[in-house]
Formats: sequence, structure tokens, C-alpha cells
Amino acid sequence: MPIYEYRGKTKTGDVAQGCIEARNPDEAVELISRQDILPVSVAERKRQGVGRPSRTNLALSFKETYLFTRQLSNLIKSGIPILKALEIIKKQSPRSMLVFIIDDIRQGISDGRSFSDCLADHPKVFSSLYVAMVRVGEEGGNLRQILLTIADHQRTQNELLGKVRTALAYPVFMAGVGFLTIIFILTFVMPKISQLFINAGQHLPLPTQFLMATSKILRQGWFIIFPLVVLLIFSCIRWAQSRNGKRMLDRILLRMPLLGPFLLNVELARFCRTLEILIHSGVPLLKALQVAVPTLTNELIRQDFLRIKVGLEAGNSLSKSFQDCQFIPSMIVSLITVGEESGLLEDTLRDIADNYEQEVSDAVKAFTAILEPLMILIVGAIVGFIVIAMLLPIFQMDVLAQ
Repeated sequence: MPIYEYRGKTKTGDVAQGCIEARNPDEAVELISRQDILPVSVAERKRQGVGRPSRTNLALSFKETYLFTRQLSNLIKSGIPILKALEIIKKQSPRSMLVFIIDDIRQGISDGRSFSDCLADHPKVFSSLYVAMVRVGEEGGNLRQILLTIADHQRTQNELLGKVRTALAYPVFMAGVGFLTIIFILTFVMPKISQLFINAGQHLPLPTQFLMATSKILRQGWFIIFPLVVLLIFSCIRWAQSRNGKRMLDRILLRMPLLGPFLLNVELARFCRTLEILIHSGVPLLKALQVAVPTLTNELIRQDFLRIKVGLEAGNSLSKSFQDCQFIPSMIVSLITVGEESGLLEDTLRDIADNYEQEVSDAVKAFTAILEPLMILIVGAIVGFIVIAMLLPIFQMDVLAQ
């Protein structure tokens, strides 16, 4: 946002001047007036480069964001003003990126802006869910409790992600070792054995011929194959990140037999948990939906869930709006209907989120339990094929010798 330089007078008649950040001149005048200063002149100042990163490039890891939230909550609980609390966290921070962010937030608060508005200036660090909950905490006077709720939600999501990463670590390691082993055999071992077979002058079995041809291609064409593979991977990533590519990829993933239902459960758990937290924090239902829907990662599901917001704006109940979504199971619609009628919508959403999160956790455990032996079987089958292909000519030699 632009920075405005101003001159004005205080209630005591003293001259006051300084800088303030605002979206437009009218907002700048309003912010200055909140500081009990009568603005005389307000002019936009062109920003000069000062060697600090732009807001769009500022980003923190999950751990840093979590620690920032938890520390700020504890400091506010102790009765420390928010500006002082931010200064304390800044002094304890070893990373310059977090220092830049805290400085920017403190400057915004000093200029009369709200804490939530300052957080919204850093969308890569603080999500729309984060900002919306903080804004509710500011308006309701329970910012400390809201920050604790955010931190607990972050910790829960990170624990689930950590379980997935831990479970996939061994299969990924096995796949990498198996791939390197196969490349080593084809590029270093196979050429030496191939020369023996060629010198023998005998007719080679098809598996051995295929293996020798593959080894020759890898050895002689690696300088072509490697750039092509890198280019293919880069092109696939760019395509998957494009709007049309992402929509097509999301559609393919949802139609896959086992992966599709799993991804849908993940999205349903995330949506219901986010909606439950927002409603519990005091966010109006329509505003909560505006924040919850963008947290979904699948483009098709996100577009489908936008119908809920459209239905509410048209005057329909939440359960009626849910019926218009093709990806929401009828069981959830029935539960939401009962929750609305009984006035226990928040509890219903919490139960649905708990149920789907448990299903996702169980599915991850089952998948990883199958994946480990499956990876061993695949790698073993490929290595076994290579070994058999190398031994077949030797077996033929023994038969001919007899």
C-alpha cells in the first residue's frame, strides 16, 4: 500500500508530522484522525528501495508461524501490550525475515491500523483463516484465546502432515535406493557382461537383448535423455500449476479408485474443521464460508462448495445449500440438517471433522502398511528380471556344453 506524508495539529495545538500507510487518501485522513490529529496536508510519498524484501516475497515456515502465534498468545495473556509483545518476539527471533514482518506489523499498528489488517498484508505467512479469526478476536476482546485456537489448529494439521511424511519416508528411501541400484547395474555391470556374450557369439534370449539395448541407450544417450527428463518434469509441473492443468489433474485424481475417495475425505475434514473453528470463534456463517472454501486445495471441490455460499445468499438454509453440492455425501447433509434444527451446528461440524480426520489417519496407516512391501516387491522384481536376463545366456551355454 502507498505511504502518505502528513502534517497536522494535535488537540494542544502542537504541530505533528509523519508518515502513515493507507489504501487511499481518505483512509489516510481517517487513520490520522484516530490519533487525535487534525490533518492539514496529506500527500502520497513514492517508495524508494531500501534493501528490504517486498511483502509478496516474505514467507515463513510452518514452525516459525506456529511459534510466533504461541509466543504472542502467551505474552498477551501476561498483560503485555501487543506492540511490546511484538518487540520481545522480534528480539528473540534469529531470522531476519521474521524481523522484517514484525517490523512491518508494528509500524502498521503504530500508524493506527488494526492488527488483523497488518497481518493481511502478508498473505504468504498469515492465511485468510488466520486473519479472519484474529479480526474476530480483536472485535470480541478475546484475542489471546483466538491465538491459542489458531496455534492448536496449526499443531493438529502439522501432526497429521508429519505422520504422512514419516510413513512415506521409508518407501521413498527404498524407491531411491532401488532406482540407483538399477542404474548402476545397467551402466557399469551390464556393459562388462555384454562384452562376454558378444565374444561368445551365441544367440541371446530376448530379455538379455532388451537389457543390453537399454544399457547401451543409457550409456550412449544419457546427455540427451537426462535433459529431456528434466524438461519433461519441468513441463509437467508448469502444466499442473496452470489453471486448466490443475483442473484436469484434480478431475483425474478424484476419479481414481482409491485415491479419489481419500482426497475427498481430506477436503471434507479440512472444510468442516475450518468452518467449525470459525463459527466457534464468533464469525458469521456467511463470512465463515467465504474463508473456509478457499482453504480447499482441489479446484473442482472448491467450485462445487461455492454453491453453499450462493445458496445462503439466496436465503436458503445451510443444509439446503449443502444438498446442491455433488461432492458432499448425503450423510453429512442429514447431520447438518439435524444440527441446524437442534441449534448444535458447531458440535455437528466438530463431530463430522473428527470422524473424517480419523478416517484419513486410518487410511494413511493402511496405505503406508501396504506401500512398504509393495515397493520392496517392485524393486525386487525389476532387479530379479535383470539378474535372470544376465544369467539366461550362461544357462544356455551350460546346456550346449552338455
